[in-house]
Amino acid sequence: MSILPMNLIMDKKKILVLGAGMVVKPAVDYFLDQCNYHVTIATRTVSKAHEIIGGRENAVAIQWDATDFVTLDKLVPQADLVVNFIPPAFQVESTKICIRHKKHMIHTDFTIPEVTAMDGEAKKADVIILNEIGEDPGIDHMGIKKSLDEIKRKGGKVISLDSYGAGLPSFEDNRNPFGYKFSWNPKGLMKSAMASGEYIKEGKIIQATNLFDHFRLVDLEGLGTFETYPNRECAVYKEPYELDDDVSFYRGLLRFTGWCNTLRKFIKLNLLESQTVNNYENLTYNEFMSHLVNSSKEASEAIADYFNLDTKDDFINRLRWLGFFEDKQITFNKGTNVDVLVDLMLKKMSYQPHEKDMAIIHDDILVDFKGRKEKWSSTMVVNGIPGGDSAMARTVSLPVAIAARLILEGKITIRGSVLPIYNEIYNPVLEELEKFGIKYRHQKRMQR
Repeated sequence: MSILPMNLIMDKKKILVLGAGMVVKPAVDYFLDQCNYHVTIATRTVSKAHEIIGGRENAVAIQWDATDFVTLDKLVPQADLVVNFIPPAFQVESTKICIRHKKHMIHTDFTIPEVTAMDGEAKKADVIILNEIGEDPGIDHMGIKKSLDEIKRKGGKVISLDSYGAGLPSFEDNRNPFGYKFSWNPKGLMKSAMASGEYIKEGKIIQATNLFDHFRLVDLEGLGTFETYPNRECAVYKEPYELDDDVSFYRGLLRFTGWCNTLRKFIKLNLLESQTVNNYENLTYNEFMSHLVNSSKEASEAIADYFNLDTKDDFINRLRWLGFFEDKQITFNKGTNVDVLVDLMLKKMSYQPHEKDMAIIHDDILVDFKGRKEKWSSTMVVNGIPGGDSAMARTVSLPVAIAARLILEGKITIRGSVLPIYNEIYNPVLEELEKFGIKYRHQKRMQR
């Protein structure tokens, strides 16, 4: 396999992008069109990379599987910086390879402990492993830490911090009974729904083993009422955020109302199961659903009986709308339960070219300034571009691209395995994001 063409201009900065998923394009556009870097996209599906490149010079696509660390070990030395858009399962080995070859790496996903523990090795290699710099996590960290640093300078004590993030259909394009469409990896979304989470109430960690048993409603001024449920762990951010031991701290995801109870029922039906490969040959969707609850009845009645619902219940109608009660054969012969669900969802819950998604980041910080309490709120709403880049792609990908440029220009000098919580990172990244219309609206209000 040819790794990089030999006729590259030697003085161009070289970026290795791992993966070619739904959020990658804005970063590649930035590298090629604004920085004149050379970009190599290494991905399992080369056709997706070619679509992103769009025939532009200074870019190549190569076929690469994320499990092929031997090839990655050959690719990394040829790059100045590696951008990692592949799943977290490959974070550890890819990071080790970058550190071994003394190359900077940027991750967008949640950091795993093994990568955090590589801080000393990264410093010794004089590289930065910049983690969690996408939308959420990413922009949320930068906005919150900027506010927290200002609060600290002014002598305030943080009583509580609530942070919310979302990727949703825009209000005008929220047109289906789930209130959701896919702007990123659907299997990743369903896998995250099975994870556990936590939040902190007055210093005490509350475990949320089943995320959707801990959902509640939240009102965001100017935006409306949403459901929120815990977004993974939050205690790991107490120290980086420099929060006191008695703080209340919540990190949550936002959804339009109805989502959480629907996911609770999906879980109870075992529809999110992703490990067991089943044979679906000659099986209809109707039969599949009846089998899930060990019933010989027609699926809508079987599921309604299982949950003690009326057959006109909202949940039953959502399943009906997806096509789960039709006597049509499942479109593939082998797969998992979640494969069946995601296949139907993608057919009806993907964005059309004229439709927009919406990214929301919001935080509320309650602060005590020596007896005077203030609520500091920050809100960011970004809409996708009809026929262009989604809001999710822009808010995940552009912070990565900006940070990469700053690293290569020597404007980010910190080393180690770090989060984007340092002012030499968050100040210039947030400032440049504003040029792309990605900016916070801030409010400060007195509280009784």
